[in-house]
Amino acid sequence: MTTEGMMLLPPAPHMCQVCAVAHPSHAPHNRDSLYYQMRFRSEHGRWPTWRDAVAHCDLEVQAVWEEALRERGAWDGWEGETPPAPDVFPTPGFIGTITKVKLEDDDGLEDDDGAE
Repeated sequence: MTTEGMMLLPPAPHMCQVCAVAHPSHAPHNRDSLYYQMRFRSEHGRWPTWRDAVAHCDLEVQAVWEEALRERGAWDGWEGETPPAPDVFPTPGFIGTITKVKLEDDDGLEDDDGAE
């Protein structure tokens, strides 16, 4: 077996350090930003929703965004006070994922080199 991983570089200094998109601090994070999705998943063990992306905004901004996204059928915020349970083990402080993958030789047989 071999271990493969992915690491995201930090955002440029002039970009939002949470979602890597240029936006005012009072505006929602970009839920569709790859950086935001991977960072959020590594910290919370689940994919972010628009409710997560607007959570740092004041209540008025949250309401405006929720209404606009609902009108477009795009609101994916969780209901109630409790966010969904993680679907993977969160890894706070680590941006990325590591996956073990079994490799096969060209002949289709697994390597038997004792590696794990």
